[in-house]
Amino acid sequence: MELNEEEKEWESSFRSYAFSGSRNAEASRHFDIPGYYESFIIQNLPAGLKLRHLSEEEKTEAVCLAAVRERASALRYVPEAQMTGALCLAAAQKDGWALEYIPEALKTEAVCLAAVQNGRYDTALRFVPEAQKTETVCLVAVQRNGYALEYVPHALITEALCIAAMQQAGGALKFVPEALKTEAVCLFAVRSTEWYEHDQMLKEVPDALKNEVLWLFKVKERSDALKEVPDAMKTEAFYIAAVQNGLKLEKVPEAMKTEAVYIAAVQNGLKLEKVPEAMKTEAVYIAAVQNGLKLEKVPDAMKTEALCLAAVKKNSDALKYVPDALKTETLCLAAVQQDAIALKYVPKALMTEAFKAMIRSVISSGSGDSGYGMNLI
Repeated sequence: MELNEEEKEWESSFRSYAFSGSRNAEASRHFDIPGYYESFIIQNLPAGLKLRHLSEEEKTEAVCLAAVRERASALRYVPEAQMTGALCLAAAQKDGWALEYIPEALKTEAVCLAAVQNGRYDTALRFVPEAQKTETVCLVAVQRNGYALEYVPHALITEALCIAAMQQAGGALKFVPEALKTEAVCLFAVRSTEWYEHDQMLKEVPDALKNEVLWLFKVKERSDALKEVPDAMKTEAFYIAAVQNGLKLEKVPEAMKTEAVYIAAVQNGLKLEKVPEAMKTEAVYIAAVQNGLKLEKVPDAMKTEALCLAAVKKNSDALKYVPDALKTETLCLAAVQQDAIALKYVPKALMTEAFKAMIRSVISSGSGDSGYGMNLI
């Protein structure tokens, strides 16, 4: 059997090591025998590449699981009988692009969430079924890769989601609907755009905001440039940029202390107790949680799925303080992935055999105290 491109790439690096000095000297004497060298290489392929060359009988559950953990692309060669939820989750955790090869019926929210969290070069959101493109999955996707905004259903595209995308990649501004190209969205695009990308990004900015954006570039570089900005132009966006760049909140006019400004301040280290009660919104609490606020300090009324997910991704122990109604498979898996010890807070009602298999896959991938975690299943 001929080697494919992936195998040839591996073979090239393997050859320089395997045959240096006296390594494999005996085998190399037989390479002139037709097919011997190819057979030797196939025998030495890593698990993720060798799966293609195995018989159906040799492709056991354990062999397939080891293969996708080593190389997600091995999922293409997994028999239908071995294509389980746990195996698909393991592949998605290795590389989000594995989602392309996962059967639609096995693309659960947990698998899709793992895929968008672990995409390496591009976004896995393009392979997520529309039914699984939830607010949480889409938010995680754009936080990982701002360009994932291209694949978010129009009904889920909000200003907050656009801001999350802009924080990761200002160039994704081209996928923001014109009606949502607000000052705040353009500001965050400016914030994450390198100087050499400014001209290209300006082409996506509405004409009415272009002059402001040029000033924003200056404030982005140094907060004291705010003094040079004409008073009539000092909108919310400028104060967000200045606060992100170190401007003290007390120097912001009261009329400009908006939710977005407080989010920027909290992200920059402002303690939640200094935020007025009226401004303690879900978005502000999420920013605080991502910056270290413990979930037990968050009022139950503010504990949404998105906020709780942010909390358990920061600290797995936060699962203890997640309301039972929000302890979904997706959220619990995210906590266990952070640390297997979180298993003690997973509701018994969720512990089906299928879910246990997913958890074993997560723990085996290296989360926290794996021995302790396995004992809790």
